[in-house]
Amino acid sequence: MSRSLEAMVEQQALRWQLVRGQRPQDERRPVVTVSRQHGAGGGEVVRRLAEELRLDVFDREIIRRIAESTHLSERVVSTLDEHSRAWLSDWLEGLASREFLSDAEYRSQLTRVVGTIAQHGGAIVVGHGAHLVLGEGLALRVRLIAPLESRIAAVMKRKGIGEREARHQVQAIEASRRAFVMQHFHADLEDDTRFDLVLNTARLGVTGCVAVVRSAVEHCFAALAVPAH
Repeated sequence: MSRSLEAMVEQQALRWQLVRGQRPQDERRPVVTVSRQHGAGGGEVVRRLAEELRLDVFDREIIRRIAESTHLSERVVSTLDEHSRAWLSDWLEGLASREFLSDAEYRSQLTRVVGTIAQHGGAIVVGHGAHLVLGEGLALRVRLIAPLESRIAAVMKRKGIGEREARHQVQAIEASRRAFVMQHFHADLEDDTRFDLVLNTARLGVTGCVAVVRSAVEHCFAALAVPAH
């Protein structure tokens, strides 16, 4: 575990503690999950959403690394109140001496990490089947898509590579993501019924997608005062 990631998690835990002390116990902060096709511009959409709605971003790598580390998981869990910690207690028991997690254990860890993030709220969770972990009503679940050729062109431009290599990268990464969701959740990543919003970034653009998601957040979390532009 790199020191930079450890410091990042420490900082997030401190932020959660401060926010929890400043808001009413029954206040529900927005939670958005974002699943995106490679090359569809999901990174920029997430960045803009986080900036406009003042949400923390938990991307695939951070979630995976935290889920694999009991040491850091304890620090995150310690930011929850006693009621919330009760349902997470089995997450930590017996794991301290293990260096390898089975698929079932990893899914359990991942589920609890995402659940902890959602419990605090004020977050965008990217990838890793978060839309399946939280389910309907627990988060606004967004899927960002674009036509294949559009995504290949975007990857070519961003990475300065040829069409053949870009196509291979897009297809390989998409296959890996589908396999992950099928392996751990026995679900089809492209099942649109598991999402609340499916947005075509090639049609709407980054600005359009951000506007639609922002409006949906305001609707789904109506009790919250979403920051103005």
